[in-house]
Amino acid sequence: MSVLLPEHCSIKVEGEGCQLPPSFVVSVDSDDGEYMLAVVCEDHRTILEERLMEMQKAEKIRKGKIKFESVRTVVTDCVMGLSEDYVDLELKRGVESDRKLS
Repeated sequence: MSVLLPEHCSIKVEGEGCQLPPSFVVSVDSDDGEYMLAVVCEDHRTILEERLMEMQKAEKIRKGKIKFESVRTVVTDCVMGLSEDYVDLELKRGVESDRKLS
């Protein structure tokens, strides 16, 4: 199954969202099904796992096994060199491109 995931880790540090890409999809596998909770980078995995266990004890999330599944990258050739592709690279991702300004 393929799922479109957020571009960044779900953790906030001192009110600022972590800008690292996710390394894991985090879910809880309970008696009545498996539920996705978040995506997290390698740096924040332990912090999130501890927080989720606390939330289970407080019955804020379902009881069950907390699972961390590695994100598998899928590479496509969908970048066509259109103006929107350059905007995505330059503005959203902060990557310089070789776009010729008209």
